[in-house]
Amino acid sequence: MGFVTPSFALLSADSRQAGLALYAPKLYRYMRRTLRELFKRQPELVHNFKNSIFTATTFNCGPDAVTVTHVDQLNLSHGLCAITSGGRYDHTKGGAIHLKQIRLVIQFPAGASILIPSGCLDHGNTAIQEGEERYSMTQYAAGGLFRWAEYGFQTAKDLLSQPGGEELRAKFDGVPGTRWEWALGLFSKLDELEADRFGGAD
Repeated sequence: MGFVTPSFALLSADSRQAGLALYAPKLYRYMRRTLRELFKRQPELVHNFKNSIFTATTFNCGPDAVTVTHVDQLNLSHGLCAITSGGRYDHTKGGAIHLKQIRLVIQFPAGASILIPSGCLDHGNTAIQEGEERYSMTQYAAGGLFRWAEYGFQTAKDLLSQPGGEELRAKFDGVPGTRWEWALGLFSKLDELEADRFGGAD
């Protein structure tokens, strides 16, 4: 059982972004391209971490950080959030990540990071033992930022108030009931992963 301080999470912030680029390269490019345009259009915006595609960060400073089962409904629904755990606890007895819909429990030691689709899967973590310490850092991106950018850097209300607004929104959103297929296409199958890492343009 090691001890990992919250500052460790800051030192390794880039590793989560690299993990996203490595294991979900098409999603990473989509997020980076969209946010690059957003930051170019609105230079007053500031990155949490230099050039990070995770636009928000939450620190849970414990000392016994535990989250109840929940879904992050405001996150990019098809995005991945990065969770890093710190502290001093026996990961074989507590602090595990659980993903409700897929009935999966994952041991999660201090210093480990994981990428999960927190906007569509119920998730949480198990309690740690008395006297132990656990902290966490979560990086994510709000879905509203991507809608804002895709709607021409305006709200849906403003878009719909324009002549032809309904048609423009349909162009951005696609055929009703099919956007999930487009979103799923941002994830690579195992046999596609290598080609997807090198096959796309920014």
